[in-house]
Amino acid sequence: MEFRRLTADDAPLLVEATGKETGRALWDSQPAGPYTLADAEAALSRWTDEDQSFGVFENNRLVAATGLMPDGDGSAELAYWVRPECRGRGVAVAALRHLTDWAHDNGHTRTWLEIRPDNKASQRVAERAGYTYERRIPNHCESHDCLIWTHYP
Repeated sequence: MEFRRLTADDAPLLVEATGKETGRALWDSQPAGPYTLADAEAALSRWTDEDQSFGVFENNRLVAATGLMPDGDGSAELAYWVRPECRGRGVAVAALRHLTDWAHDNGHTRTWLEIRPDNKASQRVAERAGYTYERRIPNHCESHDCLIWTHYP
Protein backbone atom coordinates (compact mmCIF):
# COMPACT_ATOMS: atom_id res chain seq x y z
CA MET A 1 0.00 0.00 0.00
CA GLU A 2 1.10 3.53 -0.73
CA PHE A 3 0.18 6.44 1.57
CA ARG A 4 0.37 9.98 0.26
CA ARG A 5 -1.28 13.36 0.56
CA LEU A 6 -4.41 13.77 -1.57
CA THR A 7 -4.44 16.66 -4.04
CA ALA A 8 -7.00 18.22 -6.38
CA ASP A 9 -5.65 15.93 -9.12
CA ASP A 10 -7.05 12.97 -7.16
CA ALA A 11 -10.69 14.06 -7.61
CA PRO A 12 -11.43 11.47 -10.34
CA LEU A 13 -9.99 8.72 -8.12
CA LEU A 14 -12.23 9.85 -5.26
CA VAL A 15 -15.27 9.72 -7.58
CA GLU A 16 -14.38 6.18 -8.63
CA ALA A 17 -13.66 5.06 -5.04
CA THR A 18 -17.00 6.30 -3.65
CA GLY A 19 -19.10 4.97 -6.54
CA LYS A 20 -20.53 2.07 -4.51
CA GLU A 21 -20.78 3.83 -1.13
CA THR A 22 -24.15 3.54 0.61
CA GLY A 23 -23.03 3.95 4.23
CA ARG A 24 -24.04 7.15 5.98
CA ALA A 25 -21.63 9.95 6.69
CA LEU A 26 -20.72 10.59 10.33
CA TRP A 27 -22.29 14.02 10.44
CA ASP A 28 -25.66 13.32 8.82
CA SER A 29 -27.93 10.54 7.68
CA GLN A 30 -27.00 10.89 3.99
CA PRO A 31 -24.65 8.34 2.42
CA ALA A 32 -20.96 9.24 2.37
CA GLY A 33 -21.03 8.81 -1.42
CA PRO A 34 -21.10 8.44 -4.29
CA TYR A 35 -19.27 11.66 -5.11
CA THR A 36 -19.71 13.54 -8.33
CA LEU A 37 -16.60 15.17 -9.78
CA ALA A 38 -17.81 18.51 -8.36
CA ASP A 39 -18.30 16.89 -4.91
CA ALA A 40 -14.79 15.42 -5.00
CA GLU A 41 -13.19 18.68 -6.13
CA ALA A 42 -15.02 20.60 -3.41
CA ALA A 43 -14.07 18.08 -0.73
CA LEU A 44 -10.41 18.10 -1.69
CA SER A 45 -10.30 21.90 -1.89
CA ARG A 46 -11.49 22.15 1.74
CA TRP A 47 -8.32 20.48 2.98
CA THR A 48 -5.63 23.07 3.77
CA ASP A 49 -2.05 22.87 4.93
CA GLU A 50 -3.38 22.62 8.48
CA ASP A 51 -6.18 20.11 7.81
CA GLN A 52 -4.62 17.32 5.83
CA SER A 53 -6.03 14.41 3.86
CA PHE A 54 -4.09 11.33 2.84
CA GLY A 55 -4.98 8.54 0.46
CA VAL A 56 -4.18 4.86 0.62
CA PHE A 57 -3.48 3.44 -2.82
CA GLU A 58 -3.13 -0.08 -4.20
CA ASN A 59 -2.08 -0.35 -7.83
CA ASN A 60 -2.85 3.37 -8.42
CA ARG A 61 -6.39 2.84 -7.09
CA LEU A 62 -7.69 4.82 -4.09
CA VAL A 63 -8.79 2.26 -1.49
CA ALA A 64 -9.04 4.52 1.57
CA ALA A 65 -8.80 8.11 2.70
CA THR A 66 -7.75 9.56 6.04
CA GLY A 67 -7.88 13.06 7.42
CA LEU A 68 -6.22 15.05 10.17
CA MET A 69 -7.90 18.13 11.67
CA PRO A 70 -5.82 19.91 14.37
CA ASP A 71 -7.85 21.35 17.22
CA GLY A 72 -5.14 23.15 19.17
CA ASP A 73 -2.45 22.43 21.78
CA GLY A 74 -0.99 19.39 20.05
CA SER A 75 -4.33 17.64 19.61
CA ALA A 76 -5.88 16.50 16.33
CA GLU A 77 -9.00 14.67 15.28
CA LEU A 78 -8.40 11.88 12.78
CA ALA A 79 -10.91 10.39 10.38
CA TYR A 80 -10.85 7.45 7.99
CA TRP A 81 -12.95 5.91 5.24
CA VAL A 82 -12.45 2.71 3.24
CA ARG A 83 -14.18 1.91 -0.03
CA PRO A 84 -16.91 -0.67 0.55
CA GLU A 85 -15.36 -3.59 -1.33
CA CYS A 86 -12.05 -3.19 0.55
CA ARG A 87 -13.51 -3.30 4.06
CA GLY A 88 -12.65 -6.18 6.35
CA ARG A 89 -9.11 -6.59 4.98
CA GLY A 90 -7.24 -4.52 7.59
CA VAL A 91 -6.93 -1.46 5.34
CA ALA A 92 -8.58 0.86 7.89
CA VAL A 93 -6.33 -0.32 10.73
CA ALA A 94 -3.19 0.12 8.61
CA ALA A 95 -4.31 3.54 7.39
CA LEU A 96 -5.23 4.73 10.88
CA ARG A 97 -1.95 3.49 12.36
CA HIS A 98 -0.02 5.22 9.58
CA LEU A 99 -1.81 8.54 10.08
CA THR A 100 -1.56 8.27 13.87
CA ASP A 101 2.21 7.75 13.66
CA TRP A 102 2.48 10.64 11.19
CA ALA A 103 0.47 12.89 13.51
CA HIS A 104 2.60 12.04 16.55
CA ASP A 105 5.80 12.52 14.53
CA ASN A 106 4.53 15.96 13.52
CA GLY A 107 3.82 17.33 16.98
CA HIS A 108 0.33 16.06 17.80
CA THR A 109 0.60 14.48 21.25
CA ARG A 110 -3.09 13.53 21.37
CA THR A 111 -5.05 12.10 18.47
CA TRP A 112 -8.72 11.28 18.73
CA LEU A 113 -11.65 9.83 16.81
CA GLU A 114 -15.42 10.42 16.82
CA ILE A 115 -17.36 7.21 16.21
CA ARG A 116 -21.09 6.55 16.12
CA PRO A 117 -22.16 4.27 18.99
CA ASP A 118 -23.77 1.84 16.52
CA ASN A 119 -20.65 1.59 14.32
CA LYS A 120 -19.12 -1.49 15.93
CA ALA A 121 -16.76 -2.12 13.00
CA SER A 122 -15.20 1.33 13.38
CA GLN A 123 -14.85 0.81 17.12
CA ARG A 124 -12.94 -2.43 16.42
CA VAL A 125 -10.69 -0.52 14.00
CA ALA A 126 -9.95 2.08 16.69
CA GLU A 127 -9.13 -0.60 19.24
CA ARG A 128 -6.90 -2.57 16.85
CA ALA A 129 -5.06 0.64 15.92
CA GLY A 130 -4.20 1.23 19.58
CA TYR A 131 -6.90 3.73 20.52
CA THR A 132 -8.64 3.75 23.90
CA TYR A 133 -12.30 4.54 24.49
CA GLU A 134 -12.51 7.80 26.42
CA ARG A 135 -16.14 8.89 26.69
CA ARG A 136 -19.56 9.28 25.11
CA ILE A 137 -20.77 12.77 24.19
CA PRO A 138 -24.58 13.03 23.90
CA ASN A 139 -25.90 14.80 20.76
CA HIS A 140 -22.38 15.84 19.76
CA CYS A 141 -22.54 15.08 16.04
CA GLU A 142 -25.65 16.92 14.90
CA SER A 143 -28.45 14.74 16.26
CA HIS A 144 -26.66 11.69 17.64
CA ASP A 145 -24.15 10.72 20.28
CA CYS A 146 -20.48 10.25 19.49
CA LEU A 147 -17.93 8.03 21.15
CA ILE A 148 -14.50 9.59 21.61
CA TRP A 149 -11.46 7.33 21.26
CA THR A 150 -7.95 8.67 21.98
CA HIS A 151 -4.32 7.77 21.33
CA TYR A 152 -1.15 9.12 22.94
CA PRO A 153 2.42 8.30 21.90
